[in-house]
Amino acid sequence: MNGNGTDRTDGNPETVIVGAGLVGVVTALYLAPRFGPVTLLEKRADPRRNSGGQRRSLVVMLSARGWRALSDLGVADAVRRICVPLHGRCGHLPDGRTRMTPYSRDGQPIWAVERRRLHHILLDAAEATPGVRLRFGQRVGSVDLDEPAVVVEDRHGSHRLTCRRVLGCDGAHSAARAALEARGTRAEVRTLDLAYQEIDVPAGRLDPTITHYWPSGKAMFAAHPLPSGKLSGSLFMRLDGPAPSYAAARGGQDLYETFAAHFPELTGIIPDIAEQLATKAVSTLTAVRCDRWVWRDTFALLGDSCHAMAPFMGHGMNCGFEDARVLVDCLDASADWAAGLAAYEKSRTEDADAISRLSYRHYFTMAGPPREETAAEVLRGRLTVLFPDRFVPLYERCAFTEESYASVLRDDQRLDRLVADLLARYGTELVSAPDDRLRACIPSPNPTTATPEDSVCS
Repeated sequence: MNGNGTDRTDGNPETVIVGAGLVGVVTALYLAPRFGPVTLLEKRADPRRNSGGQRRSLVVMLSARGWRALSDLGVADAVRRICVPLHGRCGHLPDGRTRMTPYSRDGQPIWAVERRRLHHILLDAAEATPGVRLRFGQRVGSVDLDEPAVVVEDRHGSHRLTCRRVLGCDGAHSAARAALEARGTRAEVRTLDLAYQEIDVPAGRLDPTITHYWPSGKAMFAAHPLPSGKLSGSLFMRLDGPAPSYAAARGGQDLYETFAAHFPELTGIIPDIAEQLATKAVSTLTAVRCDRWVWRDTFALLGDSCHAMAPFMGHGMNCGFEDARVLVDCLDASADWAAGLAAYEKSRTEDADAISRLSYRHYFTMAGPPREETAAEVLRGRLTVLFPDRFVPLYERCAFTEESYASVLRDDQRLDRLVADLLARYGTELVSAPDDRLRACIPSPNPTTATPEDSVCS
């Protein structure tokens, strides 16, 4: 079974979680108090004792769904102390103008937190939780869904760890998911046509209470404040194709020249940008969609292992934390694990598809070149002002509520149809009509019966 002669079978923990990243640890913290011992297996070394090798984005965003989980687990106060509240995003446009977009209409912030520090807090909480066992340097090579068991490789060789159930929280390139794929599950794992470099942005030149981004149409730079006052930046460009792209840079086109041509303002804000572009790693973005998440009563996937998404809505981690919460809610409400896992899968797959779709779409919303708003966009904006409880901006609903992502997307599509119907019926003059006339044109809020023809507008 291994290269050094070690071949043993270990004991029987109640639950094995493959992957001790953010979602894996949150899942363990939810499960252990309710359902008994949990063993977390992580292929990397303990990050609290290994200062090098930062492999993931420096900053993640916490919104309502993430805070709900952290509050449930008793770590919200500790996490909030290391967060930066962000009240909106500022677009720095190519013509020198800026465009400020609040994250919410009532001033609520989202929160930026350094991934590493958040991870440490969660690991410390897991270590202090009875029934949770953390094991680092443990690479899971395969999962047996029937026994169930995992085959683990570590510095001593390979061994088989039997258990009652396995949960896969091991990211986009999940070894746990492979067990489902072997049983016929269809998984789409694709590298997006976008790549990025993490760029350090010095303090002092940019407002530290908001997210900043520079759209150029074919590339984008974004910067998120850190508690130190510095910002964590990311340069996004196409992976392949003509400049601006990383392929063009590999082909000999100077990356700094490309950067300076598209983001001239940033060359003055980041003095060592040429050096960073030459030395910082280029990372790709992976999207995952999986048509099955569970197997009978013994196996489930959570987080990026079943729904890795583009980062542009800031919901990958929040959605993964919500997976863990919904999983335990379904188990609490079910007679057994088979029913609970089936309810979890039914509840989450449509939501994950929706937020994944929205996340990728949001890149093009932010990166697109500035243009005049269309009549439909202006009319949508007016409706959210005139009917603030009925027409809530999509981003606000995703970030500040725990509503189903799928229902948020459906309502947004319904609003698109309403706006299109209104413009078809009344023409673009409706965009600048007085408030009273516009209110009179809006049909009943009953989505099953309302059409523009129901209105009394004249």
